[in-house]
Amino acid sequence: MATQDPVLYAVCDGEKARFLRFDGQQLRTFQRFGAHSGETDAIGEVGSIKQPRTDPHAQVKERFAREIAQEINQALQQDSALEGLVLSAPPHVLHDIREHLSKAVAKKLIKSESKDLTNTPDHDLMSHFDRPATGWPQMTP
Repeated sequence: MATQDPVLYAVCDGEKARFLRFDGQQLRTFQRFGAHSGETDAIGEVGSIKQPRTDPHAQVKERFAREIAQEINQALQQDSALEGLVLSAPPHVLHDIREHLSKAVAKKLIKSESKDLTNTPDHDLMSHFDRPATGWPQMTP
């Protein structure tokens, strides 16, 4: 049976996210989120009359980034086996997520990648991450 390394990989954009783990052979998705799903319904507080000049689409993305940061915080707090975090998102989303990470989780951030990889299949993701940067051995092809 393959062993998992102690890193949570989070691949996000403004409306979708997924959490992955490396199982010894490749990264595998174990949890998905969507801005319009029941688990993280970022549409909930959009369209306030108090902010008439705010773009509702931008509000959804900002709220979703906060919710994903909360999910990351929760995942790393609940699973003591997770020692690190690798985060990939477009620059503006990456900034919003990092702003809402707890201090303890922010210390576990090994690497952040300013790329939108949400539509990249699991088996193609490994080539986008620098394994030596995580501190765990390089995967042999």
